[in-house]
Amino acid sequence: MASNTKNTSPGTYDYVIVGAGPAGVQMGYFLSKAGRNYVILEANETAGEFFQTQPRHRTLISINKRFNPFPEPEFNMRHDWNSLLNDDPEMKFTKYSKELFPSADDLVRYVHDFVNKFQINIAYNTRVKQITKVTGDENANFSLTTTNDEEYKAKVLMMATGALSEKIPPNIEGKEHIETYSTHDITQEKYEGKAVCIIGNGNSAFETANHLAGHASITHIFGDRKLKHAWNTHFVGDLRAINNTVLDMYQLKSLAVYQSWQLTKVEKLPDGKLQTTFHDVVPHWRDAQGHISVQTPPYDHVICCTGFQYIDTSLFADDIKPETKTDGKFPCLNSSWESSVPNLYYIGTNMQCRDRMAASGFIHGFRYNVRTLSHLLQEKYDGVPYPRDSVSLTLDSLADKIVSRASICDSIYQMNNFLCHVMAIPDFQPGQEDTVEAHYFEDLPKAYVMEGLEGDRYKDYKHVFIMVLQYGFHDFGEDGKEAMDFVHTPDLESGDCQAFLHPTVSYYKDGKYQDIFRIAESLLLRFDVPPVVGANPKMNHNRTKNYFNKHLNLEPGKEFNDHFFGSIEELKKRVTPFTEEEKESMMDLSKFKDCIPYSIDVPLAYRIK
Repeated sequence: MASNTKNTSPGTYDYVIVGAGPAGVQMGYFLSKAGRNYVILEANETAGEFFQTQPRHRTLISINKRFNPFPEPEFNMRHDWNSLLNDDPEMKFTKYSKELFPSADDLVRYVHDFVNKFQINIAYNTRVKQITKVTGDENANFSLTTTNDEEYKAKVLMMATGALSEKIPPNIEGKEHIETYSTHDITQEKYEGKAVCIIGNGNSAFETANHLAGHASITHIFGDRKLKHAWNTHFVGDLRAINNTVLDMYQLKSLAVYQSWQLTKVEKLPDGKLQTTFHDVVPHWRDAQGHISVQTPPYDHVICCTGFQYIDTSLFADDIKPETKTDGKFPCLNSSWESSVPNLYYIGTNMQCRDRMAASGFIHGFRYNVRTLSHLLQEKYDGVPYPRDSVSLTLDSLADKIVSRASICDSIYQMNNFLCHVMAIPDFQPGQEDTVEAHYFEDLPKAYVMEGLEGDRYKDYKHVFIMVLQYGFHDFGEDGKEAMDFVHTPDLESGDCQAFLHPTVSYYKDGKYQDIFRIAESLLLRFDVPPVVGANPKMNHNRTKNYFNKHLNLEPGKEFNDHFFGSIEELKKRVTPFTEEEKESMMDLSKFKDCIPYSIDVPLAYRIK
């Protein structure tokens, strides 16, 4: 493909991106860096236009942590949720705000400066009105017509349009009386002494409730399910603590409520107030169980905060309309973010349609997805192999690579259990270790790698090790549901039962799963330093060496000291056994067949002797 011409005129491009939000700009950066022929079509006159008005109350829920205890810039990106990936240390968002939860205005300013700094190729005031299929042209697969009746053609099309419109529940009678998250007046004085009903169970609903709770007389929130707290689910898109202060008011009896009721009707009364009708289920009633319809006392305002629509299929001609999911909210994408239409990709917050456990819906997640996709696209369309490192086939080299990347890497940290690293090793015989090397691939989607193992993508490799960072609360069954209950020291000696984020390495031989290994969790989420003072400094490194040796037999019969404190004997010296009285105060631990949760309290153990 041709090199980037820095031209935004109508014509044929190898890559066309629709939308100059953070995702489109990030992809533009990588395509510019690679010298590709691309253009970004932006409907508005500036980049990052969405953040000019959203979130409504202007505080981002993306962390801006400026100070960290380690020097590596990559490690520090684990806690900088707003920067776009780039090679200039001055172009970090942490230089734009000192606030832990910064203003959206600062993000708008940052994106604008990023575009200018790196000369991202954007055609502004260029709104796409129709996308059609091109046939008979080897240089183009899509034709994009703008509202100015200009035509752009693309070999590869990427939609980076973000949140498009608010998604209102369809079965509400009287929707014309409802205000929405994007349209309601945020002037707090307007709500003084008013009764406010908010529909939704996510961050926009609770952001709105928090903003109004100090002025409204009543703040009632109604959603369609139990609340999901991000601290329990570890999904950044679920309800965040910064937005949930109204729950304190609810449980401390201060005229705020959250109920899982479904709004079915809004009726405007003669005095201008709004009568609401809700549906609920009551399987817990003693005298009658089933469905019930209830009305609440009238409200002055009903505000719907139920999220956004992320795809507009009306842009596409009938023969290339992409398939959708979640009632048309998201596109259907494969493991490399390609839609049901060949050569059509969705990037940015739409990438969350494949990821509801990490951060694909936020800048600090999709920036890595976009980087990975840029490599996958150039491999597919430009013949540039996906980047890889070569690692010598020694236990020290293999272990060093795994432990150092698990300790420092930002991408698999933010995109836990979604993006992975792959150590791929071809077949070798004893004595050939010096002539064979491992290949280390970073930031591939785990699903993409698993598909490759089933196919022939890794046919040249007999041994494949896949590393992710992941949580382990699910290993504790029902006792792992409340993450904040895990307040005691994990079992770092055995290493098998780890709840908080930690590296796991899965081994596949000839494409078939064989084994999994866990590196013990760490207070600092660094696995290259001892977890506590006095611990074995080589514990994780040696455990990793033992794992590779078990499966590759690089040093036959050799075993390395991987005990937490150097030996079981030293461990036992450091543990003061419970007294019989303390044991009697404990629950019966025999009920745990596998992992024992480290949420168990021993009441008598807290008495000062």
